[in-house]
Amino acid sequence: MTDLFPPLWHPSLSDAWILDWDGVLADTKLNFLPFREKYFAGRQVAILEELKHLSPDVRERAIEDMRSIEIEGARRATCVGGAVDLIAWLDQEKRPWAIVSRNCRESIECAAERMGFTLPQVVMSRESGPVKPDPEALWNAASSLGVGPERCVMVGDFVYDLIGARRAGIRAVLVERPGAAYAHWADIAFDSVRDLVSSLGRPEACVPWEYLPVVRNRGVEWLMAASRVVGALDTKDPEIVRIMLEAASLGVLSFIVPPESVLEPEHFRASPVCSPSNLGEPLADVLQSVLRNCYPMAKVCAGTEGIRLSSFEEEPWKTLQGAISWSDAKV
Repeated sequence: MTDLFPPLWHPSLSDAWILDWDGVLADTKLNFLPFREKYFAGRQVAILEELKHLSPDVRERAIEDMRSIEIEGARRATCVGGAVDLIAWLDQEKRPWAIVSRNCRESIECAAERMGFTLPQVVMSRESGPVKPDPEALWNAASSLGVGPERCVMVGDFVYDLIGARRAGIRAVLVERPGAAYAHWADIAFDSVRDLVSSLGRPEACVPWEYLPVVRNRGVEWLMAASRVVGALDTKDPEIVRIMLEAASLGVLSFIVPPESVLEPEHFRASPVCSPSNLGEPLADVLQSVLRNCYPMAKVCAGTEGIRLSSFEEEPWKTLQGAISWSDAKV
């Protein structure tokens, strides 16, 4: 395997995998155009979310019609090319995996039986609770797999898969949709599941979604150099959260705060992203929770040795520029 070091990434590094069903594993060729015409005047709406706006009797009929469409598609389902090989790789590498779908459970089981496909232990359908793009759907799957969201990857073929992953702080891979207008939500896109499987045998590093802006503006050399910096955050600085997020956006992966430090009122007043319930909590824990969704590779821990990052000093990019000027990076 090619050596890959954070913040560069490849799906093969993920400890657990969450897979969409239709379009990733099963090809059911569902056609909801007549359904949309019947219930939503042809509008491209999020069907499950819009059902609540229908009257109870109409909603009941719509749910049954939707189920019928899914079952009909399941009865003619075939495996997506490369899907069997993907599952074989996951099993070989002992990577736990789950299915998270907006389909009904009955249609998933029907399609799997027709395809001769063995479902995993964790299968979440729309009957399971929140559905994508609600991040709770993916957090529940990650929890069921026993793996933190930051160590998971979501593989899907539609925008709900990608937005759900972004909201949940989970890596996102788009497949089977070359040229999709929503591809910018993904960390990486493959034209097909087969291409994804092929990449697992010879992984090439990609720049994760959250670091694309800094690479565009400053280059990958800057990103790699900044990732080796340990940023010492100033607990006397009311702007500590802003400074940390700005430094994280520039590629810093490691932050330290003094042991026993807590979130003080002045930190909270200047940081609307924090909850009032965080007041008095260990600062390292609060800052880590802030980083988790946007910068899942970054970590905060207790310590005292590092490059001082503070609003009382130079802007973070200038501080980092000085800190990494010894390297070969073109900063």
